[in-house]
Amino acid sequence: MPILLGLVAFVGIILVALYRINSAIDSVRELDGKTQGLQRVARNAGLSIFGWRLQRVTDPRLAATILMLQLVRTGAPVTAAEKTRIMEIMETELHIGKVEAMFVRAWSYTEQNRVFSPIADELIPLLRDRLTTVERDDLIGMLTKVANAYTSPSELQLEAINRLKRRLLLPEPNFTVQAERPFGDEAG
Repeated sequence: MPILLGLVAFVGIILVALYRINSAIDSVRELDGKTQGLQRVARNAGLSIFGWRLQRVTDPRLAATILMLQLVRTGAPVTAAEKTRIMEIMETELHIGKVEAMFVRAWSYTEQNRVFSPIADELIPLLRDRLTTVERDDLIGMLTKVANAYTSPSELQLEAINRLKRRLLLPEPNFTVQAERPFGDEAG
C-alpha cells in the first residue's frame, strides 16, 4: 500500500509540474506576441545606428569583389576555376595590390546559397556614386566573365547580371511630378 501511495504522489507531482511548464510556455508566447512591435522598433533602431554590413562598404573594388563572389556562391560552392578567375580580375582589372587579403575580406560579406540581387541592391548606391558609366559597364563585364569561368552561366546568374545592369546603367528614376497648375484649381 505505501508503494501505491508513493506512485500516486509521484504521478501527481509530474502532472502538476507539466501543468506549470505548459502555463509558463503560454505566458512566454503571450508576452512575445505583445512585444513584437517593441522588438521591431529595437531592431530598426539598431540598424539605423549601425546600418547593414554591406551599407558600410565604401570601396567600390571591395563591392565589385563581393558581387563576383556572391554571383558564384548563389548556386554551388565556388570552384577553383571561379576563384582563379575572380583573383585574376581583382589583380588585372581592379588593380588590387593585396588580392588574397581583399578576397578574404569580400568572402566574409557573402553567404552560400544567398540570392545575389538583395546584396547587389545594397551596393548599388555606392556603385552609382563612385563609378562612371564606363566603369559600371566594366563591372557588368567582370561579372559575366566570372559567370563563364567554370561552365556557361546559369539562367539565375544571367538574370541577376541583367537586373544589376538595368539598375546600374539606367538613369535613376525621378518620382517627383511637376505640377502645371496648383493643386485643387479647376481646369478651364
